Amino acid sequence: MQTQLGQETLRTGETLHILRVEPPDPLQQQIRPFLAHKPPHYRAHIDAALSEQCDLLETRFYLALIHDRIVGNIMTTEQQGVGILGHVHTHPEHRRKGICSTLMHYQMNDFRRRSGRILLLGTGYQSPAYHIYQRFGFRDWKTGRPGLMRYDAPEDPDFETRFFAPAPGTVEPAQWRHWPLVALLAAVPCHLPLRSITLNLWGTDLLEGPYCEFMHCYATAPNASARVLVSATGAVVAMATCVPDTRWHGPVHRLDLFYHPQWGTEALLPLLQALPLPERTQCYADPHDAVKIHALQQTGWHLEAVLPRQYCIEGRWHAVHVFGKERVTPPAGTSL
Repeated sequence: MQTQLGQETLRTGETLHILRVEPPDPLQQQIRPFLAHKPPHYRAHIDAALSEQCDLLETRFYLALIHDRIVGNIMTTEQQGVGILGHVHTHPEHRRKGICSTLMHYQMNDFRRRSGRILLLGTGYQSPAYHIYQRFGFRDWKTGRPGLMRYDAPEDPDFETRFFAPAPGTVEPAQWRHWPLVALLAAVPCHLPLRSITLNLWGTDLLEGPYCEFMHCYATAPNASARVLVSATGAVVAMATCVPDTRWHGPVHRLDLFYHPQWGTEALLPLLQALPLPERTQCYADPHDAVKIHALQQTGWHLEAVLPRQYCIEGRWHAVHVFGKERVTPPAGTSL
């Protein structure tokens, strides 16, 4: 489906047509090769989105065309007014014509028109792209590595507070539609360095790539699982994953669990109980993460080891607690 957003005359005299494309659409045959330089997990999402196989995730391609050929792209993935902005790309032969800034103008106007609230992105700190994003209202994160930026709708400054306010929650299988919501959860300032080894989440960071890669690698894998805790507000407030730990011989799996700091142990129990576990599973926890540790203990996990100097961040060594859980297999002829 195409939506004509406008047209502009470039400084070269060429006419630039701006479209918003949502699958299915004939232009998808041009989108795939235009973004073919992306890593495999991103291409997997693009293919799934263009094939309408991304459940309820809203994927939009903002395209700049000259003579019916794509010369620029911005993609957003959104849910509940929260999105990730990425795949900003201009054809090498058409750079330095103002195409990126023009696309950003139309994309941001469209996001605001649709009542969008938060957009997250990652870029090179102080790069040319960084300064373009700044002009459209993106600002540096309060915590996190340089180059992480976000746009918050100025007309609704309390959106995130309401979004993560305490409310009843339900457990759901992790799907594509949770991608931007999990990314926002990971963007919430957190004092704990160790959050998810599987998603490579240390402290506060952008899960644009890691979540996409997780879905690419594990979404249909029979030996992996993931669940999210979704608040009545629509926010994802916790996520748990269980995947094979390939560092070890044998069927050892690794569980990861991270959550919003306003949510406590009791809220995490249904999430842990809903996650199917294999015969032998381990979970690594920061010794200061009382909420996570109590949730593990209340669902049958036991402390197996203390690793006193396991990793170092910014010159400071951190300890790790290793918890384990085994599924009891009853003898033949008995049942549980």
